[in-house]
Amino acid sequence: MATPRTTPRTILWKLLRDDGLIESVDITPVPVISEAPLTVDVATSGVRDLRGFLRGPGGEREMLAFERVEAGEFGDLWRAESVVKATGTWRVLLRARGDAVEETFTVATESEAGAETRFDGFGLFPDPVREGDELTFTGVLRADDADVSGLPILLEFREDDEFAWTEITRTDTGDGGQFTAVVIARNSGFWRAEFPGTGTRGTGRGLSAADAQALRGSRSAQQHSAVEKAGLYQVSHTVSDQSVPRNTNVRHTGKVQKRDNVNARWTKLNHERVELLFNGSATNRTGNTSGMGKYQIDAKAVSTGTWGVRISSSGNQFAEIKVTVS
Repeated sequence: MATPRTTPRTILWKLLRDDGLIESVDITPVPVISEAPLTVDVATSGVRDLRGFLRGPGGEREMLAFERVEAGEFGDLWRAESVVKATGTWRVLLRARGDAVEETFTVATESEAGAETRFDGFGLFPDPVREGDELTFTGVLRADDADVSGLPILLEFREDDEFAWTEITRTDTGDGGQFTAVVIARNSGFWRAEFPGTGTRGTGRGLSAADAQALRGSRSAQQHSAVEKAGLYQVSHTVSDQSVPRNTNVRHTGKVQKRDNVNARWTKLNHERVELLFNGSATNRTGNTSGMGKYQIDAKAVSTGTWGVRISSSGNQFAEIKVTVS
C-alpha cells in the first residue's frame, strides 16, 4: 500500500530551503518474495536527488539506485529495484536533502507467501463526472482455490500530474469477491483498488502457519476519472487517514490552482494563504502554498466531523472531507 509520509519538519521550512518532500512510498510485491525482484517506487515534490538502502532483520544492507522514471508539473516518480534473501521484517530508509523517511515490509519464502490474488473488471462510473457528484467503483477480487469474501479493499487516488497515492476509502468483498464503493468526486486523476493481503504463514503476522487461506496482496489496473469543474479556482484536499482514534494528529494536504477564465489553462497558485475549517468554522490552523502550489496543515482530530479548506483569494469554502473519530 502506498504510504503517505509524515515528515518531521514543516513543509514551509523545507520549501524555503528548496529541499523538497518525500510524499509516498510503494514497495511491491506484497509480501516481497525471497530471492525474487522487488520494486521501490517513491513519489516526491521538489526533490533533486534521492538516496536509499534496505536493511534486513540480521543487519543486511542493500543499497538502492534510484532513477527518476516520470516527471510531472507537481512532482516526480523515482524507482529502484533489488533482490533480497533473508526472510522477516526489512526496512527501507530514504533520504532527500531535507527529508528522511523509513518504511517496513515483509519478506517471505514462496511457500509462506500464500495464494496469489488478482483483480477483474475494476471500473468506475460515470465518466466524466461533475464535481461534488457520486463516483461509483465496482470490481472483483479473485484467487484460485481460496475464499475471497469478507476481505478489505482499499480505494486509492492520485491527481493528474502527481504520483503520490492516497487512500480515500475502503470496502469489503462480498460473495465471489465482488465489491463496490462510492466516493464524492473532487478532482481529476487516477484510481486503483488494492488488496493488502492477509499476512504470511510462519512470520508471526496475519494468519497462523496452519491456515491455508494466506493470500498475497494485489492491485488493479489504474482507471482515470475526469471531473468537470467550474469557476476560476481549483483546490484539492486529502487527509492522511479518514478514520482515526481521538486526538490523533491528521495531516491535510492538497494543491491550489487558478485560471483567468473558464477556457484558460490551470496554473499553480503559489504563496497563497490556506485556512483549515472544521464543521464550517475556522480553526487556528493555517498554512501557505509552496512554489508548487501545494499546502500541508496538521490538526488534531478531537471529534467526528467535516474538514474543509479556504484560500485567501476566495471567500468560498472548498474541498470538504469527513474524518471519523473513534
